[in-house]
Amino acid sequence: MKDTTTNHAPESADEIIRERRKRILNPRTVVFFALSAGLVYFLLRRIDLGETARTFRDADYRLLGLACVIYVFSNLFKSIRFAVLLKDLEVPQFKLFAITSYHNFFNQILPARTGELTFVYYLKKLAGADISRGLHALLVTRIFDFIIVAAFFVCSIIIHYGRQTSVALLAVGIGFLALSIVSLFYLKWIVILSRSVFERTMAVLRLREKSIVKKVLAKVIEVEDEFSGFDTKRFIPGLAFTSLLVWGALYSMSFVTIHAFGVDINFMQSVAGATGAVLTNVLPINSFGSFGTLEVGWTGGFMLVGMGEQDAITTGFGNHILNFVAAAAIAIAGAIVLKVKNRK
Repeated sequence: MKDTTTNHAPESADEIIRERRKRILNPRTVVFFALSAGLVYFLLRRIDLGETARTFRDADYRLLGLACVIYVFSNLFKSIRFAVLLKDLEVPQFKLFAITSYHNFFNQILPARTGELTFVYYLKKLAGADISRGLHALLVTRIFDFIIVAAFFVCSIIIHYGRQTSVALLAVGIGFLALSIVSLFYLKWIVILSRSVFERTMAVLRLREKSIVKKVLAKVIEVEDEFSGFDTKRFIPGLAFTSLLVWGALYSMSFVTIHAFGVDINFMQSVAGATGAVLTNVLPINSFGSFGTLEVGWTGGFMLVGMGEQDAITTGFGNHILNFVAAAAIAIAGAIVLKVKNRK
């Protein structure tokens, strides 16, 4: 029987995409694009392009293929994590995999983190979930991402540097970890506080009665209700384990990719260095494809753990291109599987 939910997106879901388009096509995006182009130009000026071309040409394509396979598993683990969180919705795993692959791809190509809400859109369109439920799932998984990344970072710098570990770096890592854990348990109150501040600001600006403001407030209240009925402790084991699998796969992919380009580095160095790119990518300053901003974070992170500038910049671009291609291929495969399944 054909699943008709894939043919017509609910009106509220379409509103999400319209809002995303407005945010994409604005002056701020032009500024971010200029920043991205400037950073790419700056990085390319810092390296020997001939040597970079030789590195790409002589890369171990078997290892690059292995990195792509690991990337598929990271996407699978993400979809399993959403399955843990959305168990009561009984969404088929193949649909969650497709939704996750779309979200992952659009999050890479759309500027200023506007791709995040494509998860909410496709969860609504393909699984019929309320927008508030999708927003809740997205926020909770992102908090777990921060917790696991911070834990990986702290462990990696301690193991790599030993007694010479920078107190400042360690303090930043532990502080970020503690803040993420606190946010997980008090996320409901953070949402309530944000809604209160927004509501009062709109009242002061005399915009409280605008229809768009009322819609936003109504949606935030729905998200608050989702958090009120969410038993955080009950989901911690499943979400922590699947998040560990997700980031274990992603860090392993970075490690394998670096070795594919002929750079010798240990796994803990790879984790510490790649965290620079992860944290940079969280910031809403990236342009289309995140080119430039991601490489700067990657380069800074890996130079911090002893990699040369030439290798850091080259592997940064190589890893980014591989991520981009793999994400696109997985999203296309997900769309094909979804079409085949819906025809049955």
